[in-house]
Amino acid sequence: MTAAEFAIVVPALHLSTASGDVDLQLTRRYAERAASTWVDRFIVSGSTTRGDRLTCEQRADLLDLWLEVTTPDRLLACSWVPEDLEAAAARHIAPMGVMRGLDDPAAALEYLQNLPDGAFVYSHPMYGKAVFDSTLAATARDADALPRGGKLAKIAPDEIAYVRREAGRAFDLWDGSSRRIEASVRSGASGVVATPLCAFDTELPDRQSDALQRFVDPIQDSLDQLPDRAARSHELLTRACAALSIT
Repeated sequence: MTAAEFAIVVPALHLSTASGDVDLQLTRRYAERAASTWVDRFIVSGSTTRGDRLTCEQRADLLDLWLEVTTPDRLLACSWVPEDLEAAAARHIAPMGVMRGLDDPAAALEYLQNLPDGAFVYSHPMYGKAVFDSTLAATARDADALPRGGKLAKIAPDEIAYVRREAGRAFDLWDGSSRRIEASVRSGASGVVATPLCAFDTELPDRQSDALQRFVDPIQDSLDQLPDRAARSHELLTRACAALSIT
């Protein structure tokens, strides 16, 4: 499998001071390191780094920081509230709207209809009953409300194929996990979200799927041993900070 056949999307971390504020100086150094790699896109203020706990102003500041080190087409602005969509539009960055608090298909469709053109979605069952599955893809397609693409978490290869069938080839379907890159792409994924890469604490492997899988597997296995999402995020942040402290 060649690099041209799949996209690699990575959640961007933001680093904090001892008091808990966003450390923009250290985060910029992290962003410079990340932007120098071959990674296709970075999710700014996503769930991995608990972007929902930041203020709208802090999330906007992070977008500005990333725009200093890379181009808008490599960025995805994780959008937790409508103001985040506005901040992304003002910076010509594609928003990734988080599907949360949507309890039924009708609410999900209304949410999609209200997204701006060119938006992506982030779908995860922990955020609500309605997720972006093949049924919603078909409904959105028929209502002319399909987003440009999405990060679909907790999705099996069979469902990837079903979503691809309903959403069409133009939909950028990213598996939220990099545990099975080849299987995801064979099923119809446009790429994967590779969370194990986000510390950027060592040189990345070649962009061949087998080399990348060998690289992410031990990191993912280590993360899977941790008790919860908070512990996994802390581990990734610790690794990122350690790498920056020796550069």
